[in-house]
Amino acid sequence: MASRVKVNMTICGKNTIIEVSQREDGDFEVKAETDCANVREFIDMLGALSIVDLTDKKASKFWDCFRQARMSSDCITPAAVMQAAWIEAGLLSKNLALMNRQVSIEYLDI
Repeated sequence: MASRVKVNMTICGKNTIIEVSQREDGDFEVKAETDCANVREFIDMLGALSIVDLTDKKASKFWDCFRQARMSSDCITPAAVMQAAWIEAGLLSKNLALMNRQVSIEYLDI
């Protein structure tokens, strides 16, 4: 069963639903429903992700794709993709994620 997360980028008004599923070969497929062309570009660049892409920042193509994509460096979508992938890979507890439901950024004293 796939892991799905929703990104609400209220700052720019864009929304994305990320779905990550593990394939039979062990790699991870990332799909997205999004109204953001820059997020679409990023997701399309990713292709299948390996466990190395999820766990080794230096060797990961994930971060190379993020650098190459036109999306803003403050977009939280890449973090959401990684969270969904970690859940799907068993690196983050599904129960813990569902119990907490969301991760957020809170603006203070700006």
